[in-house]
Amino acid sequence: MTVDYNIQVKAREVLEKSKEKWNAPSGIVIVIEPSTGRILAMDALPAYNPNEFNKEKHLAVFQNPAVESIFELGSVMKTVTMAAGIEEKKVTPEATYTDYGVVKILDREIRNFDGKARGVQTMSQVLEKSLNTGAVYVARLLGREKQIEYFKNFGFGEKAGIDLPGEILGDLANIEKGYDVESATASFGQGIAVTPLQMAMAVAAIANNGKLMRPYLVEEVRDEAGNVTMKNE
Repeated sequence: MTVDYNIQVKAREVLEKSKEKWNAPSGIVIVIEPSTGRILAMDALPAYNPNEFNKEKHLAVFQNPAVESIFELGSVMKTVTMAAGIEEKKVTPEATYTDYGVVKILDREIRNFDGKARGVQTMSQVLEKSLNTGAVYVARLLGREKQIEYFKNFGFGEKAGIDLPGEILGDLANIEKGYDVESATASFGQGIAVTPLQMAMAVAAIANNGKLMRPYLVEEVRDEAGNVTMKNE
């Protein structure tokens, strides 16, 4: 297996502390080696004791939400939107826009998480301050077709191909309908749903100079004589 025992133990420790700190009902952690796609740790809470699985009353606890559940993951998607804008040379980290705290699209208003306006901001500040209006600004420069193209290139809407059962696709249906509001909200991760693994792999691709890898957990398979019969590379 690719799992590193020490990293897995630390991941559970961090996950438990984070869940307690934020009084969260659940949590997921995935640790990836960006250059290879090797999964070094993967965990989720709530969990169960495999030795007493028959005592569990909620069957959902037997699923692995990292690959078998989808979520609107919100502002982490701004990283992907900004990466697309930079790749298409629509913006640079130093490029600026004016944040009025709200963007009006038809009869809808899209606001920053705190409703505040911050004036002239760089694209770096959009990410640092998690500005919804900045993500919408970049998405509009990209256009809907390019936005969808990049979401798919980053692996959203399709299986990542991990060697685990039950992996699901995610859902990009809202932006594929062609509505401006949905395109805008998708830029900051609302109205579309992805698996935590898809999101983690997308960010790992940015760390890997733009190359999206296939995630895997099985390093190699050996027969009874110790001969390697399959190896992931």
